[in-house]
Amino acid sequence: MNRACWIIRIAKTPDGNWRALQPVFTTHRGKEVLTNRALYKGTEIDTPDGHFEIEWVESGKRRRQRVEGYPVEIVRARDAQALRLRAQAAGIAVQPASPSGKRLLKDAVDEFLAEKKAGKAHKTWMAHKANLDLFVQVAPKFVEDIKRGDVMTKFVGKLQSQGLSDRTINHRFSCLLSFLKAQKIDVVTQKDAPRYVKTDIRCYTAEDLTALFTACNPNERLLFRFLLATGVREQECMYAEASDLLDECHTLLIREKKQWNFQPKGRKERRVPLPDALALELQAHIKTMKGTLLFPHPSGRPEGHLLRRLKAVVERAGLKATYGSWTLHLFRHTMITMHLQNGVDVRTIMRWVGHEDLATTMRYLDWINSHSDEARRLVNKTFATTFAPVVPTLALAGVTSE
Repeated sequence: MNRACWIIRIAKTPDGNWRALQPVFTTHRGKEVLTNRALYKGTEIDTPDGHFEIEWVESGKRRRQRVEGYPVEIVRARDAQALRLRAQAAGIAVQPASPSGKRLLKDAVDEFLAEKKAGKAHKTWMAHKANLDLFVQVAPKFVEDIKRGDVMTKFVGKLQSQGLSDRTINHRFSCLLSFLKAQKIDVVTQKDAPRYVKTDIRCYTAEDLTALFTACNPNERLLFRFLLATGVREQECMYAEASDLLDECHTLLIREKKQWNFQPKGRKERRVPLPDALALELQAHIKTMKGTLLFPHPSGRPEGHLLRRLKAVVERAGLKATYGSWTLHLFRHTMITMHLQNGVDVRTIMRWVGHEDLATTMRYLDWINSHSDEARRLVNKTFATTFAPVVPTLALAGVTSE
């Protein structure tokens, strides 16, 4: 039984009186299914003339609300009321459920976001909010009225009209799916997510990095060298502080920052060793810092636009990356491939960058193998006869040019 809110069956019992009885549930394919039977004095009885109500305690009083519809709709109404009560207990202002037992989509979104805010990073919460705000614009008023077309045609169509990439649309579809699952709306599954082409790993070349560092001022150069040497994610760089640099700046500790509501991905701390040259630069940089953050915004708060710094340098110097556009995440790719090329054990790199499983790191090793000198040697050996050097016709005839 849901302790916050429960279902009762109002039915006529064998003694001729109408009573509130405990309904009987069964299961179908692992899901809870409500039936029209109820318990009376420990015995199951049929209640063909009964109806369902949801019951809960609010402000010290027991309250009831009659609900109609299919059994699945009754269960949803109970769960919706339970969510409302939990949100209300957490100090979140919410509207009561409609008399029909249906929930306003906007209220469901507000409650979902309130729960996300407590356990997710602010940037992740903002992404969920923007996504759900868009869904509210195109979806029906009530949660229970959401149909497949509202997701596949209206929502996905709206994203496509904004010119977003297939990969971005796929990610936003998955975010919406997490909300729908929380509401027990199963009109779509992950298999319905729009497809996208998975791109190959891309890295900066030595020439790219030389050109970039040459175009930087000292602060910019330190920032990008830090991103390259540590392989940290954007938010890990945003919240990096002087106190995270251990062993005279030779080790970076990635850890939780409660004051910024930041947690490392995977909820795990990790340590990343830094090269001596960078450690010396960081030691000098710390002496000039006014706050605790290594790379703050001019206001002193975390810099939420590190990519803008990179784009500003690229635009100022007219740079063009070998493999497409300049992004912060390519520093991470480059760090991993550089370590692998220099013989660092793949499991060690996995710990440094915080990958959840070895297969993720192994992708980089596969990429290196396919781009190595040995790979080129094998290709040339395979086609040595087929693509033999072509001898000019004049030379074969013994004719020389004047």
